[in-house]
Amino acid sequence: MHLSKKIICYAILTIVCLSSLSGCILEDLLFGTSFSLTSWGVCDDEGFPGLSLVFSSTGTITIKIFGPTGNLLDSDLLFYGSNNTLLHLAPYRGTVTSGQYRLRTYDKNNNEIFEKTFSFNGPELSISSCTHKLWKQESWKDDYSLLAMKVYNKGDTPAYPYNAEMNVDSKSYFGLVLPSVILPGESKDVDCFIYNEDISEGTTFTISLEDSIGGTIGNGSFSVVIEDDVPTKEFKWKYGGRNRRLSVPYPEFLYSYYSSIDRSRLEDYSVYVFDLYDDDYIDLLIDRLMYGSNIEDDVDKINFAASFVQNLEYKKDSETNGSFEYPRYPVETIFNGDGGGDCEDMAVLTAGILDRMGYDVALFRLTEHMAVGVSLDENISSYEHYIDNYYFLETTASHKLGFIPSEYKSKSNLTVYPISSRPLLIHKWKNNSITIFKETELGDFVKASLIVENLGSGIAENILVTAGFYTQNNLEFNVEAEIILSLKPGAKEKITLMVDIPQDATTWFKTRVYLEDEIVNEKESASSFP
Repeated sequence: MHLSKKIICYAILTIVCLSSLSGCILEDLLFGTSFSLTSWGVCDDEGFPGLSLVFSSTGTITIKIFGPTGNLLDSDLLFYGSNNTLLHLAPYRGTVTSGQYRLRTYDKNNNEIFEKTFSFNGPELSISSCTHKLWKQESWKDDYSLLAMKVYNKGDTPAYPYNAEMNVDSKSYFGLVLPSVILPGESKDVDCFIYNEDISEGTTFTISLEDSIGGTIGNGSFSVVIEDDVPTKEFKWKYGGRNRRLSVPYPEFLYSYYSSIDRSRLEDYSVYVFDLYDDDYIDLLIDRLMYGSNIEDDVDKINFAASFVQNLEYKKDSETNGSFEYPRYPVETIFNGDGGGDCEDMAVLTAGILDRMGYDVALFRLTEHMAVGVSLDENISSYEHYIDNYYFLETTASHKLGFIPSEYKSKSNLTVYPISSRPLLIHKWKNNSITIFKETELGDFVKASLIVENLGSGIAENILVTAGFYTQNNLEFNVEAEIILSLKPGAKEKITLMVDIPQDATTWFKTRVYLEDEIVNEKESASSFP
């Protein structure tokens, strides 16, 4: 065969082979990777301010977003074809800094193939109205103020108000705003409550809304128009041979907030005490509870506070399903009908009250029961410490601190969960799933985007997050890891890990969170690999 004919045959064979590939791969091979941005928009991604992108590419790409100072904020690895992604512009519930943001796309050889600049001014909130509801009782020293605000975001990125500062008569008062996001161009009702001194009708006050690091993101000035129709709830019981009475306002917005939160699967029910949005309300309840009691002794204070909870009605989570578990936050237990709950609800409420009173407390998880431990150095007549320095406190019956019902004297199945300044870490897979890639030019691998959250009351430092494959005998393969240097209470962080799938062993994909070299949270794939 002549050389020219051989060349023609090779060319025809090459064209036939290339034609069997997709159009995107063929274009990538012949002309290099191309990238086309179809549309974009600013959004909220479960508390993270984000940039949503729709695009198409002809090959494997890495897309990155850089902040105004040139720092890398987020990135993603994607393959050819029409696709979409969401890149975070700031930390969890963070304020997007004003300035220019650069989107850059790189091919598989790390060559830049696309760039676009976005300019953002950040959120800007205006408070269009503020209703001041006042709750006050005769002889009561302070006022309970419920501020109901209508807030509009005239900025160009999501806003996450965290704190409200009320300034009146040269005095400042603060209150936490319930978690919310206000998107650009959106109006939303925002609630918080504040302790303040007597405020007169017609007094001018200013409200400043701040983000989680204290930056002002909105303000307004108003005259006090008092609405005193705050619903209240009254509780009556006996303690020390005397009739006791407690009247407190019904915080409907708090009850609605806590009722809407999904229940955690954690066995550590401290999470229901740690949540900080009811702290001010629990303080109010404690002030009303102890007001005029003239109790000075610590043991008596603890027993008196516990008596309020012990006299609430015992209620099962479900009258028809004895195994159903629905742990309640303190505000839910207080306003669950006439008030009440089962053992874990009563224990959580008691622990929450005593913790805010300044006592060192813990939750005791026993077999099918939960109680409270109170740490005191002093000796209680006829009672001994249950474990460590903790005295036993039963919350479903009118027992004194230190008394241990006979069925709970065994500590063989006891777990102690201190209510102290400590982190409580959990994590989830974003969208509750992982992405499995097979037969790519990078091989077979799993991409997992993890959201790590601190539900505790203390800062977590040097958190190790891993993803890898494990056999039934816990042999590990291809483990990838990343460290979170610090995570504050209530904060979240996203981490993306890509792990090669082992081909010569049956394994399960696992992600783990380590703190101080201990696994504190783990998640496992339902199916095995490969």
